[in-house]
Amino acid sequence: MVFTVADALEIDLLKDAGARVLTGSGSLDREVRWVHSSEISDIARFLRGGELLLTAGLGMGNTGALQQVFVRAAAHAGAAALVIEESGRMFDRVPDAVVAEGQACDLPIIALAREVSFAGVSAQVHEILTDKRLQALTYEREVESTFSNLLLDGADYLSIVQTLAELTDGTVVLENIAHRVMAYVGEFDEEAGIEDWDKHARGLHSDDDGCVRRPVLMRGQPWGWIHVFTDRPATARSTATFAAERAAASVAISLLTDRSREARDDQRSTALITRLLIGDLSGAEFVDQAGRLGYQLGSGHIVVVIANKDGRDESSAPRGGRQPDTGAINADMGDYVVAVAAESGRTRADLAGLLGKMEHGGGMSRAVPASMLQVAVTQAKSAAAVSRSLPASPMLHFDDLGVERLLVTLAQGPELASFVEDELGPLLTKDAQSTTPLLPTLRAFLAVDGRKTEAADKLFIQRRTLYNRLDRIAAILGKSLDDAATRQSLLLAVKGLDLLEGSSVAARRSGRP
Repeated sequence: MVFTVADALEIDLLKDAGARVLTGSGSLDREVRWVHSSEISDIARFLRGGELLLTAGLGMGNTGALQQVFVRAAAHAGAAALVIEESGRMFDRVPDAVVAEGQACDLPIIALAREVSFAGVSAQVHEILTDKRLQALTYEREVESTFSNLLLDGADYLSIVQTLAELTDGTVVLENIAHRVMAYVGEFDEEAGIEDWDKHARGLHSDDDGCVRRPVLMRGQPWGWIHVFTDRPATARSTATFAAERAAASVAISLLTDRSREARDDQRSTALITRLLIGDLSGAEFVDQAGRLGYQLGSGHIVVVIANKDGRDESSAPRGGRQPDTGAINADMGDYVVAVAAESGRTRADLAGLLGKMEHGGGMSRAVPASMLQVAVTQAKSAAAVSRSLPASPMLHFDDLGVERLLVTLAQGPELASFVEDELGPLLTKDAQSTTPLLPTLRAFLAVDGRKTEAADKLFIQRRTLYNRLDRIAAILGKSLDDAATRQSLLLAVKGLDLLEGSSVAARRSGRP
């Protein structure tokens, strides 16, 4: 929508006056912002740039030197072009000195063979400029409205890039701060393909190279850039520039809105699951309220999955927050992450995958109806607690548990800790004072149900060494390890100790080999 010197030459008054270009034919794309006529010699000091300067030459001087000074001053002041009458008032022909200086300054100098109404030229050009400005304002309002409606509709940056390409009829690329292409719409030629994006993005960029680039700023910091490739000349890119600026702002708002929405969803999900865990909601109420947040758990069976976290390494924790799968809602509870999901034919692997890589193990409940969701929570917690007590930290299903089901329940009160202390207390006390603990030997012995040869092999020691250690353990505990009932009781105590240590209910009192 830029009005240029070339456009001015097309108006009727100048064409009828026999306008012809004497110099600066390569600069006719200069923008004309105003029309001014003058016959004073120092008119240049009143110019602001972009003027189409009309003159009969009366103020240009009688000598070549004065005429060159006049032309040079107009060029330096930023005049778009100098239009001179050859009507005889001052010149019958534009002087050679004027032409020479115009060529030196690359200033378009236009000669008029006949007199023309300068007021008429000004009025006609100003009417055109006013109309173009009105068109520009109308276009800008349409662009503003288009991007505003996109944001109101919750559009993402992909939709914004697509719309920008349609508005500018060009190729659009959105890149992040690392120059990674996040989205692009349009076509690239073979020499400037998207595969060679780094050459363009990391090079010295200029809007004059056929690309309009505008930054995407989030909270005052650069997130990336929007590039619009267009065939329009540099002086005709104002519309593309405006659209690119508004698109960049819209992308930033969209990204901030997405983050705010995700944070809000995380808070709501966490609050809802917290109420379920503390028993403030029944299963049916939980499913109903989750549906209001957009999670469709359905009317079928539901599974609860828990992933353990290591408080010493937050970066390794599975991430909570809303998943793209609306059939599952999860929340980060600090020490663990909980997911409540519709079974919907999912395998155990599918369900475990809801919480990503479980580096510290976890637990999974049975599939239950909504009315038994509280039971499923307890089952998943039990399996996760047992998983935490095991060396490999596996993903355990509740059905994988044996006697640990009872131990987990007992661990919630003082009973399990008291039982462990009664059975293993003297040995744990002795190990705490020794550099060669005996608990690992007892653990290996009980794991093979008292088969001494297998236990020695498991510990990589000679049988005589094992016999000596077992005699010491029996003496410390005051029990015969050859008795099956004693071994069973001690095995439960060892499992209970592992469970208490894994869940941090009791202080860690011994190490593992």
